[in-house]
Amino acid sequence: MTPYERANVRVANHRAAETAEYLDARLHMANYEESTFARSLLLAAELHGIQHAARECGLSDETMRRQLNGTRPLYFDSVLGVMRALGVQLRVEMV
Repeated sequence: MTPYERANVRVANHRAAETAEYLDARLHMANYEESTFARSLLLAAELHGIQHAARECGLSDETMRRQLNGTRPLYFDSVLGVMRALGVQLRVEMV
């Protein structure tokens, strides 16, 4: 791997770590609602390139935006696809 490729991997890992921390904080908010998390996913997807997230879910950019902003139903497979595109995963823990 070239130094340039290693640097790209480090940047991607750092970005994924920041995204995971942001989404985790949103899930732990006191007044959590499904729409809050969906909008958080939309923001993260737009920052990282909504096209990649939409493609991962097999959707158009516009359909992906509508699902995440609440104007269309949000399906769990779309949530997982966006998270995969962002380089993060959903984890379940005991409370």
